[in-house]
Amino acid sequence: MGLIDKSTDGESMNRMYGHRARIGYTSPFSATEVFPYEFYMIAPEGVSLVISTLGVMERSKEEIDRSYDMSLQAARELARVQVDLIVLGGVPINLARGSNVNELIHEVERDTKVPVTTSISAQIDALRAVGARRVAVGHPYTPDQDRTFAGYAEKYGFESSSVKGAGYTGPELGRMPRKAALELGRALLEADPSADTIWLPCPHWAVVDAIDLLEQELGVTVVTALQAITWQALRRCLVADRIEGYGRLLRDF
Repeated sequence: MGLIDKSTDGESMNRMYGHRARIGYTSPFSATEVFPYEFYMIAPEGVSLVISTLGVMERSKEEIDRSYDMSLQAARELARVQVDLIVLGGVPINLARGSNVNELIHEVERDTKVPVTTSISAQIDALRAVGARRVAVGHPYTPDQDRTFAGYAEKYGFESSSVKGAGYTGPELGRMPRKAALELGRALLEADPSADTIWLPCPHWAVVDAIDLLEQELGVTVVTALQAITWQALRRCLVADRIEGYGRLLRDF
């Protein structure tokens, strides 16, 4: 789990790194650091990540609009290298041209002839899989983004709960301390003890170390963006490993 196979026997040396699955990801951030680090903490041996980066730094409307078209081109490039699945990253980009993300998926699948999912699809599917109802939302950004993230939960039919941001901007995400997600999760449940699920959207800040700790300490389910994307990508590629250490989602579903 989360380790590269370093054996040098003949059979192993004949395999590529992603002999079980090669996951393509269109990363919104032009400087992508945390996503691949945490992906490889979780992914089992034989699964590799293929990243194509876009141009987002501050998540402005202009950047998001420009990155929508860039994400379609990035998907084509991922198809050219024959990945097994394309994940279109960036929830604002996923929803930039309307609320029906399935239309985006079908458009890119028709264009690339490769199975496609999106960041928002993976996260909503994960929340539904674990039976989430009342969802507390913790994001890495400044408080002016609270309404946006709460709106995502409400849009997909979950009950409103507490919402808090950690206070960082896009260029700062890679420098966030790993304790930030843990402290944010605790604050969310203190604000609303009736929440049954903590959702930590955005897969570009350090969260995976907090998942099991929060679930065990608070007795709730934790769904994070990176965890949900990795879970859905593995299952779509028929990698059914039950992975310990990163929450109920990867262990039980």
